[in-house]
Amino acid sequence: MMKKTSVQKREYASEHHNWDMTMRASSDLLTIGELSKGVSYRFSAFTGSMLLSISALESFLNSFASFFEKGDSFSWEEYERKSIEDKLEFCFQRYSLEIKKGERPFQTVKKAISWRNSLIHYKPIYVDPVVIASDYDIKKLPQRSISNKKSKPYENLVDRKFAKQFNNDIIMIIQGLIKVSGINPRAQCSYKVLDQSF
Repeated sequence: MMKKTSVQKREYASEHHNWDMTMRASSDLLTIGELSKGVSYRFSAFTGSMLLSISALESFLNSFASFFEKGDSFSWEEYERKSIEDKLEFCFQRYSLEIKKGERPFQTVKKAISWRNSLIHYKPIYVDPVVIASDYDIKKLPQRSISNKKSKPYENLVDRKFAKQFNNDIIMIIQGLIKVSGINPRAQCSYKVLDQSF
């Protein structure tokens, strides 16, 4: 004869936020870049670190704002359409924090966003055929882009200095918002056994 087992009902809830994993990956890549000997490895690590830094900021701002929905006039749909800079301003204004756009760390965020856009939306640059002497510095040749926008190639900013600046300044912003708000969105779950059985 089979014994009847009692199965309890349970209540489960969870939140998944990935900004902290992304920021950690950025920091790890920065360290790898600093320790790497080869130019190619440094370039790859610093590029990855810089890209993940700005990605972590937007991920954090989205997780952070998800706590605003509870009981006020916050509109997620409006927030979601904002640029990263506008999301950052919105979060700072919510806590009456001053934004000094011409200074770090906000100046860094602006530079990081511009850099990321030049990486993601890269347009080719051409040097039309020209006769030069063998010792001519090819960096001085006139360049032609297929785009009307004047932007520097993303690779011009990829180095230890900017990778470290992106990483440190974005961490500073995140820590500042956590401190002033008490909101620290982290992955978590809750699990509770209910009294009823079925």
